[in-house]
Amino acid sequence: MEKIYIRVKGIIKKDGKYLLVKRWVDDRIPDPFLWEFVDAEVNFGEAPDEAVLRAIGEILSIEGKIERIVYTWSNMIGGSQCVGIAYICSIEDEGNIVLGEEYGEWEWVEREHFPDFIENRYVLDDLKDMEL
Repeated sequence: MEKIYIRVKGIIKKDGKYLLVKRWVDDRIPDPFLWEFVDAEVNFGEAPDEAVLRAIGEILSIEGKIERIVYTWSNMIGGSQCVGIAYICSIEDEGNIVLGEEYGEWEWVEREHFPDFIENRYVLDDLKDMEL
């Protein structure tokens, strides 16, 4: 059965650095966490803008602000198509970040160090020539 779903990515930027979070993916592997940007699936009836702000609130326990849309993507995952929208976002006070239970830690990272953290080649390729 064909299925299409929408994901949003919140690329949080501050002072030339970007916030990455370490998300738990599977405890059956040696390193069960992966570094990524804040992201979420858009719920039925929810606007993508609302979804990215919801994701920031749920994952970081703080309020975010959308600055602009930076890119879109689409890829096939098995029999499903994922369509995504990536936003540049900002947050007010990182001192109040409290991660959700699926997340291990967070870190501000300079763009040139993305490959040291992010393992998803698709994300790295998307960002390669992108103005953030």
